[in-house]
Amino acid sequence: MKKNINVFFITFICLFFFSFMAYAEKIIMNDGTEYEGNIHHQDDNVVFIVCKEDLIKLNKSDIKEIIKEEDTKKKTGLMIDNTDVVEDNNETIVQIGYDFYGKYLHKGHEDETDYSKGLTFGAKYYHYFIDELGVGCGANFQSSRNLEDIPGKVYFVPTYISLKLRSIPTEPYKYGYVVGNLGYNFFFPVSDYDEYLVDEKGGLFYSLGIGIVYDSFLFEIAASVHKGDARLKSTTHSIDIEYKTYTFSVGYVF
Repeated sequence: MKKNINVFFITFICLFFFSFMAYAEKIIMNDGTEYEGNIHHQDDNVVFIVCKEDLIKLNKSDIKEIIKEEDTKKKTGLMIDNTDVVEDNNETIVQIGYDFYGKYLHKGHEDETDYSKGLTFGAKYYHYFIDELGVGCGANFQSSRNLEDIPGKVYFVPTYISLKLRSIPTEPYKYGYVVGNLGYNFFFPVSDYDEYLVDEKGGLFYSLGIGIVYDSFLFEIAASVHKGDARLKSTTHSIDIEYKTYTFSVGYVF
C-alpha cells in the first residue's frame, strides 16, 4: 500500500511539471489555417513545425503570424489558458484536509503503526515578490486520532514557513502551484498514551505539495513528515517519534 501511494504521488508531481513545460507554438496562415506544435526549424524561406507526430513544411510567404513559445507562456499564465492576468501580491488561505494515509513510528523499532484517518485544519499567508514566487507562513491543527497498536490518541500542531511557486493567476482567479513547508511541530499525546510518556517535545516538520486554485477554491495533495520525542515514564529510555502522512485538502483563497 505504501509503495502504491508513493508511486501515485510521484506520478502526480511529474504530470504537474510536464503540464508547466507543455507550451505550444502556433502558426497562423494567410488563409486562416492554424498549426499548433513545436517549430523544428525555420529560415528565410520555410518553417518546419511538428504537429503531434507530423512534420509539416510551410512557406514563409504564406504565413501571417508566428506566436512564439515565450509569448504563449506570458499570455496564458503557464498552465492556465486565459489572457486576463490578475495581479495579487498577497494571499490568505484557509483549508481543511483529510489525512487519508499515514504511518506512526517509534524510531529504533522495526514496526510502524498505522495512524487512523483524521482531519487537519490550516491557515496560511503569502506575499509574492514576483507573480510566480511567494513566501509565507502558516500553521495546521490536527484532530486527535487513535493509533492502531498503541492505547490512547495523539495529534500534532505544525507551524512553518512556506515557499510557493505558481503559474501567473488569471481571471477568474486560478493557477497551478507547487509548495514546500519547513518548520516546527508540537507533539501532543492524549488519553492512555499520555499516561506512560513524559517530557514530550515536538520537532522538525516538512512537507511538499502540489495543487490548483480555480475561482479562488483550492485543491491540494501533500506529503508531510512530523518529528518529536518523549521519555517513557517507567524508564529513562527516550524515544524518537516520526509520523508520515498524505493529505488531500480543499480551501479558499482570500
